[in-house]
Amino acid sequence: MAQPTEAPRLEPNTPPLHALGGWRAALYRQTRKRPYIFYIAPALIVLLAVAIYPIVFSTGLSFFRVTFDSLDRPFVGFENFIRILEDSDYRLVMGNTLLYVLITVSGSVALGFGTALLLRRITVGRNWLRVILIIPMMMAPIVVGLTWHWMLDPLFGLINWVATGLGLPRQTLLAQAATARVVVMLVDIWQWYPLVFLIIDAGLSSLPRAPYESARLEGASPWMVFRRITLPMLRPVLLVALLLRTVDAFRTFDLVRVMTDGGPNMTTETLSLFLYRTAFTFNKLSRAGAGATIMLIVIGIVSAVMFRYLYRDVEAR
Repeated sequence: MAQPTEAPRLEPNTPPLHALGGWRAALYRQTRKRPYIFYIAPALIVLLAVAIYPIVFSTGLSFFRVTFDSLDRPFVGFENFIRILEDSDYRLVMGNTLLYVLITVSGSVALGFGTALLLRRITVGRNWLRVILIIPMMMAPIVVGLTWHWMLDPLFGLINWVATGLGLPRQTLLAQAATARVVVMLVDIWQWYPLVFLIIDAGLSSLPRAPYESARLEGASPWMVFRRITLPMLRPVLLVALLLRTVDAFRTFDLVRVMTDGGPNMTTETLSLFLYRTAFTFNKLSRAGAGATIMLIVIGIVSAVMFRYLYRDVEAR
């Protein structure tokens, strides 16, 4: 008895190659050979449009003299870099930014790490508490800045209303150089510590339980468990959180813009705000591009050092 032959399998909606044109046939063959390229193509196109192209354009702009009121764009080489580095205001703002990054990143990492550790000890309502803790991060920085600016208003602000109700004098925290910088940094820490908290909390959830059980059997103290087990295993996760916060803190603009506008006396002005004024207020586009390129180099060096330390720690383990 003859065996029935199996019908050939045809892929649905697969056009024959002879029905396609030259470039369409080549594109079809590439989709069959390397489908992963087309999976990531939309993300690459968006990244190219919103990140890579602006960086290349700004870097190229810094080698020419470009203004809004002139169509001439003469090539000046490194003149814009030299002038921006000779600017005393730029050096002052660079120092402000480095101090801002150091304090806000350290504060948000410490607060986020501590909050994640404390949350592990809570067993009732942990998920609801996690949602409440990440609310500041879900708000736009400009909304956060406007809200705190209103709360700190010396005449109508909520904080001064409470202070006067307690018999305390009104405070002008955002108008004093000694307190404005501290207030802006504290608001930044309050908004972005939930990012570190989420990263550390996810890292704590992924840690193996066997080392903790062994340490408990050996009678190790909680501090010894944290120092010898938790911290070493969380170091790569902690460094990732540190890197993300560092890069984000260097780009701070809208929070400072709406709270203090860089004042008083440029004590809270960051690099992003200074370069914005240089380009759009003083009509020095090329000099702002040079300053942005220097800022990009600094961020790249800091990121490279962190990545090197991260991968060295992972390989060592």
